[in-house]
Amino acid sequence: MRLSRIQITNHSRIKDLKVDVRGHAVIVGANDVGKSSLLRMLNLLLGSTTAQLYQQASVADLADTAADLVVEAHFLGFSDPERTLFHREISVDAHDKSESMRVQLVIALDPDDDQAVTIRRWFPESGHERTPTRDQMAAFAWRYLPATRGTSAASLDGPNSALQALLKAIDLGAEKTVLTGLLENFNNELGSSTRLTQLRGDVARHLSKAMPKTIGKEDLAVRTAADPEGGVLGSVSMFFDRDDEYVPIADQSDGLRQLMSMTLFDLAQGTANVVAIDEPELHLHPSSQRTLAELFGDAANQKILATHSPFIVQRFEPSQVIAVSPDGVCHQLAPDKLSAVEKLRANWWSPRLLEVLTARFAIVVEGASDRVIVEAVARLMGVDLDRLGAVVFDLDGAMKFPHVYRLIGAHGFNVPMLGLVDDAEKGGWLGQIGGKPADVVGQTLFVSVPDLEAEYCEALTGPGTGQALIDAGYCKEAAILQTAAVSSIADVTAEAMAVYCRKDKVTAAVAIASQLDLATATKIVSVHDLLTQLKAIGQA
Repeated sequence: MRLSRIQITNHSRIKDLKVDVRGHAVIVGANDVGKSSLLRMLNLLLGSTTAQLYQQASVADLADTAADLVVEAHFLGFSDPERTLFHREISVDAHDKSESMRVQLVIALDPDDDQAVTIRRWFPESGHERTPTRDQMAAFAWRYLPATRGTSAASLDGPNSALQALLKAIDLGAEKTVLTGLLENFNNELGSSTRLTQLRGDVARHLSKAMPKTIGKEDLAVRTAADPEGGVLGSVSMFFDRDDEYVPIADQSDGLRQLMSMTLFDLAQGTANVVAIDEPELHLHPSSQRTLAELFGDAANQKILATHSPFIVQRFEPSQVIAVSPDGVCHQLAPDKLSAVEKLRANWWSPRLLEVLTARFAIVVEGASDRVIVEAVARLMGVDLDRLGAVVFDLDGAMKFPHVYRLIGAHGFNVPMLGLVDDAEKGGWLGQIGGKPADVVGQTLFVSVPDLEAEYCEALTGPGTGQALIDAGYCKEAAILQTAAVSSIADVTAEAMAVYCRKDKVTAAVAIASQLDLATATKIVSVHDLLTQLKAIGQA
């Protein structure tokens, strides 16, 4: 069976949600928006014992203590053994005979103790109120790897590690007899060793002095930890061969240990239906993130991932992405929008754009020159874009805004957005955003009149712009005088300098950005107003 839908209501961190799971699910968003909380709630529902439920759930999880916190999962696609196990819990549609099952977790304030909760886990369409049995919980086959996972020697190679689980699951067949014989011979050699016999004797004599009875050397044995009669692989580990030197997996780099941890975890969950991993990208290079995402995407079982990595998101379908906005609301593409978005995938489903999905705010600008000026003015104004979680995304052309807006706009993943556009291009942007122009311009969309080059040249004045370009090494004074048809920098107009800067917008913007000061930056009206708005909503 497979997970098909998730519903959560009245959670303190996550706004009420109802999302479809379309094969896999990739949950993206900025820090501290509730991605991990969503996985945690699913883990309580599908992977926790009753004792763990009461240990991990608390009053703090309830948004409104007067109402129940409800976590619900829907399942489809049952095998015959699952139909037998859940024969009372599976519902059959009277019209199309389709099968489905709902399992629900209800957490409520304890009426007798306002610091405690009562918890019920049940099947609301089953006709009974019994909790899932141990076999039914096992059949959910849910596995969860939190972001707090360790990569110590014990977690990678300890007795309860994924590696040992994989080794225990191996059927050695006839090879077991050979390995058992080798272990027995090795233990016999250890037992007959003169030096080891002397060691056993020394240990026995010292023990006898402190114990009420005499210990003989024959009471002690030196042998392998692996039991030849049991698991011959019990003391086996895995190493990397580095120039003929075997290095334990626990002694590798942070990134490689994380990769090994997830690889072994995933392989050990071969029978799991749903594997959830929080922040799979931890300590991994982007190329490793992409490779890992491909492995996850090709797996037979379902993956539920919470991530900040655009490289991981890129390897999944747009339909599988769930974006969590700063207010805790989850967004996914509506079914009737999927075909239109799929047409954009080749050009726009890239890490550069997908970084926007992991941000709290997107500042969409026409091109790289606009991005340079926005970032420079932000620094001078003390608006920390990184701290606010804002990403400046340049379209490389104003006409591309409709394509991007289909992905990140109100009918896409609904990323909070501010836009910066030239006056001549604002009509197309307003048409996509919708609403009355008076309500959009100055609130969501900020217009450079007539364009950004004109605005920063006006802010600097004509002579100031010319001198700034010269001081930045962008050009010689003679080039400006020739273009402006004047004999002195003092006679250059702002309009003439704007024409000059438009010839090479990006290089000119870099030069101007290096020469701006706060007083001048605040006079670039459209950018100043945009950043003022960002600061206001970012601190709200």
